[in-house]
Amino acid sequence: MKLVRLATIPATIVSLLAFAQPSSANAVTANSGFYDHQIIQYQATAEVTSSPHAARLISKGNIVFHIVDASGNIPAVQLARLHAALPNDPTAGNVLNFIPTEVGYSGGAWNLQIFHWNPGVTPVELSKDDDIFAAVAAGQGTLEVTSTLVRCPVIDFAALR
Repeated sequence: MKLVRLATIPATIVSLLAFAQPSSANAVTANSGFYDHQIIQYQATAEVTSSPHAARLISKGNIVFHIVDASGNIPAVQLARLHAALPNDPTAGNVLNFIPTEVGYSGGAWNLQIFHWNPGVTPVELSKDDDIFAAVAAGQGTLEVTSTLVRCPVIDFAALR
């Protein structure tokens, strides 16, 4: 089981990087995901680092959750609402725990954590950090903390305030 989980980390990073735009790009290409059961759009870039600066950013508590099934794939149910609402946005169905202007948001970057559905559990949409923590507490899955930092500026979040 641990080997399967370790194998999902590179795939997760690749999927995040595939959706990332180069910093020199003029157009903003949005990715879609969730924050507090609401659909959001954001830009994503991933960087793997173990520097003291990265450790400080991780310690701020911003988390981006990536959801995978027991096989390491993103469950279709995690993507369904996003594809229906924003069919032209790439998505990995990720969930942010904080957005700018929210009490507790500390800026910088989000630490990538991967929620793994346990075998035999039917995945459901997880669109809020509380949903993920409840699924872990109920024994439906496990949470894997990585050393990956993701910079994902949220786009047009005024309606979320």
